Formats: sequence, structure tokens, C-alpha cells
Amino acid sequence: MDENDDCKLKVYSKRNKRAPVFITDFSHGEVKSNKNGLKFECYKKDTSVNNVGCDATRELFATNGRLNYTGSSSQSALKYFVGVRNKETGKMKLYDCVLFRMKPDLKNVVGSSEPVIPKSYWEGMNELTQQFGSKAKKRALNTLQKCTVDASLDKSLTVNDSILCSSPDRQVGDDIQHQIDYLPPQDRNAPVPSEVFDINDIISPEEDVALAQEAQDLLIAPAAQFNEKRSSFCKYVTARFYNIDATKAKLLLYYNYLIFFQRLRYNDIRKKDPTPLIPNPHKKNMLEKFTLSSSSDKGRVSRTCPNQMKDKLVAYILVLALFIDNFKINLDEIQMELNNVGVPKLKTIAEVLGCYTGKNKIGEEVVSFAELRLPLNEVKPKFSKKPSSRKF
Repeated sequence: MDENDDCKLKVYSKRNKRAPVFITDFSHGEVKSNKNGLKFECYKKDTSVNNVGCDATRELFATNGRLNYTGSSSQSALKYFVGVRNKETGKMKLYDCVLFRMKPDLKNVVGSSEPVIPKSYWEGMNELTQQFGSKAKKRALNTLQKCTVDASLDKSLTVNDSILCSSPDRQVGDDIQHQIDYLPPQDRNAPVPSEVFDINDIISPEEDVALAQEAQDLLIAPAAQFNEKRSSFCKYVTARFYNIDATKAKLLLYYNYLIFFQRLRYNDIRKKDPTPLIPNPHKKNMLEKFTLSSSSDKGRVSRTCPNQMKDKLVAYILVLALFIDNFKINLDEIQMELNNVGVPKLKTIAEVLGCYTGKNKIGEEVVSFAELRLPLNEVKPKFSKKPSSRKF
């Protein structure tokens, strides 16, 4: 209808003697009916039997054969009309209408024999956050839901289980203390330290092939090219990258990639290509192994690296360093190139890995070390102090 078009309104003269038009509004959105379509039935209360107009109190029922809907006519001081305009004459007739707010009748669901379990407080809060929360809260909720697993699925925690033991600072009992989600798989009954961890759990076969080719190209490169590449490594790798064989070169190259990945900032993780200096397949595997992805309502994918993933990355770095340095590592040397990780944190993770920690004096300097030897270190749970009896 254009702004310049004239329109004459005409109210139906016998409006009180004719049933009004029914307009329905479904609370949960658009209803997709079955092949037979929705069937409606309308009832009036006994006090409104002789009342035909809008003032009658009506109940409207609808069903599609599987789910029932109910709605009541709203009693409002406002009057609602439906207009029908004749394009030729420009006249519009107004008809009374009644609004019905239709809600699903969950108490009488067809074929449902299971009782409706009331939602907990936190389930309700999560639903509100999902519907009305900010982008940051929705992102945090998606991350939490991905990290949460029903503990009843398995009594013992495995590498891919929930985050009940997601931090090394959280003490656990003797029965589950060795099965924490951020640890690489380990065999605590291994006869020698070299068999406690499997290097194939740290470096995938696909990555091993790529590292072998990269190490071979580097070892046969001219001296100038070799020295240039060697100077670009982290200090830990640079100090060890001389007079080595191809196997150790692969381990050092992968250690260098892990250090670069661990140094990534929050804004780097959220970029489309967080690590341009790390080639594939290492980049792809590290992003899948040490980050979490979530998608928004608009389909936008965001990536995060929560604390349990950061601990997992540090644990993999320590295990790889154990293979490089014959299962005795200098924690101070490793800590210098890590981002926001202190030596006490490294000691905690190393002890959970089964290492013994302590200090050695090298010349005039005292350094912290971790050594993997048999029998493996057993981490004893620490019990909290008794609560204070002071009255408030």
C-alpha cells in the first residue's frame, strides 16, 4: 500500500452477532504440522454460551496427532481487528479478532510414559545463558559443555575423560591419581623408563614422516644454511642441535614447534592461522590436541586454549624433553622458554608424570631437575586442614 493511496475504513455492522476471527501465536516458534495438519477445537465457558462476540471466554485446543496445544482468549482493554482492503474501491472492512497464546501441553504428550524430570538450578541458568547471555558467556558455556562428561560412563578417568582432575594443583586419591586427562598415556608397569611413555603418542605417524624428511634435508644442507636454521631455534634446541643423528633431530625439531605453540597469546589462538611458522601436519594436530573450538549461533567458529589444555601441552613438552635428555631434565632451562609457567608448576606436572624432582649443583649454580626412574614416583594426596572452630 503506497503512502498516496486513499483508504476508507468500514466497521462491520453486525460484529456482536458474529464470531470473531481467531489469531494464534505459538510460544515456542513456528509449528511444522504433520501431513494431516493441525486440528483446532474451540470451547466457551458456561457463562459465555450466549455471547458470540469478543467478550466471550474461550479455550482453544490444537493437536497434530503427537503434541497438544492449549490457549485462552486474552481479556484486554484493547480491541483487536483484522482489516480486509479492497484494492479497487480502496475500502477496508474491519472484523473483530481474538488472540490466543498457544502453549504445548507437555503433561499429556502422546506416547510419552516417562515422567518429566525437573531441571536443576544450574541447568536453568545454562539455558538462560544460551538464550540471552553475552557472546563471552555463551562461548564459556560451550567450552564448559565440551569439557564436561558424565562420570557414570566410566568409573576410571582416562586421557579423554572429563576435567574432574584437570589441573595438577588439584589433589586426587590413590586410586585415580595416575589417570589424569592432561597426561599422555603411560605404562606404570614398564620394565625400563624408556617404555613408560610411547613416543608415538607424542608424535603421530603422519608427523614422524614429515619430521624425518625435514631432519634429513637439514642435516645434509650446506653449513651456512644449517647454521642459519639452527640459530632460529629456541635456546634449548640450539644448544643440542650439533653432532646428532636423524632420530634425535626429529625430536628436537618437534620440541621447537611445541615451544612456539606454547608461546601463543590469547589473540593469536583466535586468529584464522595462529601459527604461520609451524607447517602442517604439525599445526593441524596441535590445534586439535591442545585447543577447543566452539561455534556461535551465527556459525562463527572460535578457538580457545583453557587451563587444562595448557597443562596438557606442558606435560607433552616434558615427556619429549625426557626422551631427548635420557630421562633427566633441567627444569630451570625448560622454564626459561615457557610462557607464564613457573618451576613449581613444572615440578608438580613432572611428579604426576612419575618423575622424581630435586635440585643439583652445577658449578656454582643450583638447578631444579626431574628424573624418570623406576620405581615411578607415587604422588601422595594432601589432605586439607580441619576447618577452624572460630565462631563468627
